[in-house]
Amino acid sequence: MKKQIDRGMAVFALVTIAFLVICSMMYYITKSPTYLTLLMFTPAISVIISKLICKEKINDLYLKPRFKNNAKWYICSYFLTPFIALFGTLIYFLIFKDDFNPLGSRYAIEAGIVNTKDYVSSLLVLIPLAILVNPIMGILQCLGEELAWRSYLLPRLSKRYSIRSAVLINGVIWGIWHSPIIAMGYNYGNEHPFLGILSMILFCMIIGIISSYLFYKTESVWCSVLFHASINGMDKWAPSSMFMSEDANKFIGPDLLGIIGGIGFVVIASIAFLRLREIKEYRE
Repeated sequence: MKKQIDRGMAVFALVTIAFLVICSMMYYITKSPTYLTLLMFTPAISVIISKLICKEKINDLYLKPRFKNNAKWYICSYFLTPFIALFGTLIYFLIFKDDFNPLGSRYAIEAGIVNTKDYVSSLLVLIPLAILVNPIMGILQCLGEELAWRSYLLPRLSKRYSIRSAVLINGVIWGIWHSPIIAMGYNYGNEHPFLGILSMILFCMIIGIISSYLFYKTESVWCSVLFHASINGMDKWAPSSMFMSEDANKFIGPDLLGIIGGIGFVVIASIAFLRLREIKEYRE
């Protein structure tokens, strides 16, 4: 079993790296976001290729939803996630009050909103609709990642290491996988590429703890997919574009990639990490 796992993980790693190099190079040349979308599907494709080459079962990827007794996890993953992000936004603006300028924001300018009443009325429609609809548009892409990092890689790491160690290693690998496009300025800009890579690794470790906890609790990939899709759905209504007139510091906030903007996820991840000891270890 150990040799089979070694071979499977080696093939998965090689194929994943090959896809990463190709998609990153194409994105560097064209700057087309299409290649970033394609990149999100490649980890799952790598899993399938690895399993076919190594003649492993395809039906052990935790694709069964298992809604029974897990409804609360699905609801929280989908609907609670944006509010955790907005908690960090609130903390940021409590600290940096002068940055709060909603009527001067990109959103207000593009929408032609010039008074507070219209701005608030618009948000009361926009935010609930975004919370409900935006994640749906990213479910398939997020499945492309979660099928690899949570369904495939995490259980294998959990057979070799303690649950907590496996989760942290999984998060680091996930973060490193993002490195090429982060180095090109995606998410954190071009000024500090090395710091951007480190920040992304830390972000993936934090989000990975929560996603892994959801995976372990439900024994299904779908809760992690919904959580991931809900996070990505916030890209379309980032707090900096909604509440600020100046460019945000991506490393600080108010967006969830910043250390203050993402403080809500740090708190949830800390709780989840402590509770990972409740999880039955995946060893054979």
